[in-house]
Amino acid sequence: MDTLPDNVKRMFYEVLNGDMTIRDFEQLIYDSDKYENALGAGLYLDLISFNYDQKDALTQLKEIIRPFIDSNEFNVWRIKSLLIDIIEDRIDLVVATHKLRDLYYSTGESIIPISLGVGYESELDEVPIPSEYHLWDKNGLSEKLKKVELYRPDIIREAKELLEKLNLISPR
Repeated sequence: MDTLPDNVKRMFYEVLNGDMTIRDFEQLIYDSDKYENALGAGLYLDLISFNYDQKDALTQLKEIIRPFIDSNEFNVWRIKSLLIDIIEDRIDLVVATHKLRDLYYSTGESIIPISLGVGYESELDEVPIPSEYHLWDKNGLSEKLKKVELYRPDIIREAKELLEKLNLISPR
């Protein structure tokens, strides 16, 4: 199969990255015959006939999709998406540092600078994420969150620098 159209790549990337539910993916495939030409008859048939209700459906779906994407391109897309979320304040900064760490290691420590990849995450490892806020007293939480604000400008600056560098290599 030749290169997939950008809209199909994005859909595949979103499923692989956990940004799109398997149900939303299934609905897109069923609702639109426009994907038949974009995917090719074989892959389209595999996706239309796939059992989205099976126990390990997401794992199985990922196995079908992976051969059709370039893993390096996917990794750059994931990093750029996360950087944009950081810059536009659409993600908690502590959660973002955990995701950056995971991406840093999963991409072979070659794309993300070490400061963004593990440096900030290690500095903020004692700061709770939003789902843990209820476990903290108000004053203790406030003190912990001050540390995030201390690092925020540097993280955003480095995120912008890396995003600019990645955009020069491969536009989004």
